Amino acid sequence: MKITKKILKWSGITLVVLILAMIAIPFLFKGTIKDKVMEAVNKNIKATASLQDVHISLFRNFPKVQLRLDNFVIANKEPFVGDTLFKAETITAKVSLSDLFAGKYNILGFTLKNAVANIHLNKEGQGNYDIAIPSEEEETTPFKMKIEQYNIENLDFTFKMDDGDLLLRVDDINHSGKGNFADQVLDLNTHTKANITLAMAKSTFMKAVPVTLEAILGIDLNQQKYTFKKNKATVNRLDLVFDGYLQLLEKGQHYDLTFSTPTNSFQNFLALIPEQYSKEIADVKTTGQLTLKGFVKGDMTDEKIPTFALEMYADNASFQYPSLPKAVRDITIDLKATNSTGITNDTKVNLNKFTMTIDRDHFEARAAASNLIKNPFIDLALKGTINLASLKQAYPISIDKKLAGILRMDIATQLDMQSVEHKQYQNIKANGNFSLSQFVYAGEEFVKPFHIDLMQLTFNPSHIALSQFTARTGDTDLKLKGTIDNLYGFAFKKETLKGKFELNSNKIVVNDFMQPDSGDKPAEKKAEKPKSDTKTSPKTPATESIKVPKFLDCSLSAKAGTVLYDNLKLANVSGVLVIKDEKVRLENLRSDIFGGNIAVSGGVSTKEATPTFDVDLNLNKLNIPDAFSQITMLEKIAPIAKVIQGKINSTINVKGKLKQDLTPEINSISGDLIAALLDSKVNAQASPLLSSLNSEFAGLNLSALNLKDLKAAVDFEDGRVKIKPFTIKYNDIAIEVAGQHGFDQTMKYDLKLNLPPKMLGKEAETLIAKLTPAEQKKIQTLPVTATIGGTFKKPTINTDMKTALKDLATQVARSQMNNLAGKGADALTKTLGGAASGTAKEISGAVSGMIKNRDSTATKIKEKAKEEAKKEAKKQIGNFLQGLGGKKNE
Repeated sequence: MKITKKILKWSGITLVVLILAMIAIPFLFKGTIKDKVMEAVNKNIKATASLQDVHISLFRNFPKVQLRLDNFVIANKEPFVGDTLFKAETITAKVSLSDLFAGKYNILGFTLKNAVANIHLNKEGQGNYDIAIPSEEEETTPFKMKIEQYNIENLDFTFKMDDGDLLLRVDDINHSGKGNFADQVLDLNTHTKANITLAMAKSTFMKAVPVTLEAILGIDLNQQKYTFKKNKATVNRLDLVFDGYLQLLEKGQHYDLTFSTPTNSFQNFLALIPEQYSKEIADVKTTGQLTLKGFVKGDMTDEKIPTFALEMYADNASFQYPSLPKAVRDITIDLKATNSTGITNDTKVNLNKFTMTIDRDHFEARAAASNLIKNPFIDLALKGTINLASLKQAYPISIDKKLAGILRMDIATQLDMQSVEHKQYQNIKANGNFSLSQFVYAGEEFVKPFHIDLMQLTFNPSHIALSQFTARTGDTDLKLKGTIDNLYGFAFKKETLKGKFELNSNKIVVNDFMQPDSGDKPAEKKAEKPKSDTKTSPKTPATESIKVPKFLDCSLSAKAGTVLYDNLKLANVSGVLVIKDEKVRLENLRSDIFGGNIAVSGGVSTKEATPTFDVDLNLNKLNIPDAFSQITMLEKIAPIAKVIQGKINSTINVKGKLKQDLTPEINSISGDLIAALLDSKVNAQASPLLSSLNSEFAGLNLSALNLKDLKAAVDFEDGRVKIKPFTIKYNDIAIEVAGQHGFDQTMKYDLKLNLPPKMLGKEAETLIAKLTPAEQKKIQTLPVTATIGGTFKKPTINTDMKTALKDLATQVARSQMNNLAGKGADALTKTLGGAASGTAKEISGAVSGMIKNRDSTATKIKEKAKEEAKKEAKKQIGNFLQGLGGKKNE
């Protein structure tokens, strides 16, 4: 009993100590392991390695220790700055507890999750994986591999080779292996799933093709040899089996492999096509056989590749999908890809024969490619008819677009890439013709279906002749002909497409080429909102900017009967458009519009995110109300022009930004305008501004403005229009105009008018009436300044009319006092008589001086003071005369 208690007691104590140790050990070793990992990595690589954290657990796999590395990254340095060589969200490894205490890390197993690996070879042949730092001394490391089991979950692998523009992507790799790597010779049981994409020279040969491999590999670690024992690979739905081995060499690998299909149904051929493009394969009815086989044999080194051959044969095959009405018949395939020397450039690909028939339409092709690395040579021949509508009825093409048309071709060409690059067209053999008729395409690129009624191309070595192109979309019709000078460079080297064309059209509607909203795709349905009784008007779809294709370098001589652009209707349009570098240059583009015509030169660019324009416009005899009410830009520049009846000649230089529909962004424009009016008159009643001016002055009627030979010049920028001062005639009155206004219709103008006094109102008429007829003739006009503010619809007008009336009152007072002085002197002379004539003259002069002095003073006081001064003057004269004659002045 006591023994049992001791056992339980010591067992409990031991268990507690063990648990405490299992909890404490991770914290004791955590820093050491992280430091060892980073030290081992950074000491031996020419790259930047980082590690977020290390976690250690003794509980999950006791008595084994689990080590977990979080967010481990290796980023490249020059010349691959920006590349990530390797990145893993988590790396979990298992080691024994005894090894951990001994400072040894024998890896018994590992799991890699959510990782990315990128291999990149540049044109100089350097690889971003070459990051190991060479060392003369043999490095020892505490890390060793005694793996029993491993797992790779969700790894994305990319191999990119700049020379040849090769891209291999193996995504969503899930791979596991089981075997004892502690033995030098073992069998490794593996399971692999992945998706493969292969592209070369921007042509995609495989796209996300699913691949699986169940294989038992015989591994000889002494000889670094890996033998396929029992295996089955599936490419999409095509089964393959491999025989042979792969052996690692000191500098490369050695291959001795053969592969073939275990079954030879033609259905295997359809299985090579990615599943999203080959629906319902399991239920497809097929006839005929297909054979696929090949081998890879030899060394893979920096200087050479293994020899290999791939052969695919099918004869008199057919298939029909159960849900489609038509079958594809008479299928023949004879394809070979070979290399018999181990020199990459000696690889040859030959499609000796391909034929197929749908309904009565037969098509055949032949192609060969050689000298692939140094100077690819292509020999291609295409002949037959393809009805796109029938093709869709025979094969489930995965496009949610309307597509129809008949292709007819008989083309043969032989070319090499160097001749294409250097435009040595004499080395290119090309002849034949191509036509497309009854073509219909309805997709997101067009608001309305695009129809090509007929397109005909004729091929020759120097260029391609477009002898006919008749197309329509919406209300637009197009007829085009011309030449294409660089089709081979465009097709094979992604160079710009050069050409020269003539375009004719009865009607072009620019909105027919607008792109609809690129937001929600039809397949991405949003959750439906609860229905409501409230009615809402449908929203106008948003549009993307119209883009000038960057691959075009051509000139277009165009003629169109009618062009509808925004809300404008242009007639008899003609001119030359030069399209290059995502820009359109307009050369003498002319059109009839608004009863006159317009000529445009300049350019439009869509190269940047925001399109821009810079053009010169020449307006000739345009109807003013139409032009300045329908063209927003002109309306903003001269809003007052809408009330002018008549014609205008004008030159305008304007530049700025364009909106998505290529109409000007008004607040961004700048430039200048010079205009001359022809046979024009003003409808003042239609303008709140002119009507307000009429009401400010008696008898003013600005409808009678004389606009003959009127010229004006303005500058505009940042939403403001500055008018250079000009003079306009109203009867015999000159009106000087200066100031500015904004595109927001706010204005600030000064009008200087020389008006007859009667236009200043009754007060002015009363003052003028006090003058003699002779004096009235001396005051013909009075200067008045009108300051205009507010907006064109709600103007504010302030004048200095009160100042003008004060000036008039001063002139009247001066005249009356001068008249009074004259009358006083005459009366004094008569009273004194002839004897006292000399004295009378002196007194008269004194009185005149007094009055002049008084007049000088009176000019400095207010109007009432002037009247009082006149009364006082009369009183003084009377007193003076009374004193001289001893009589009262009666």
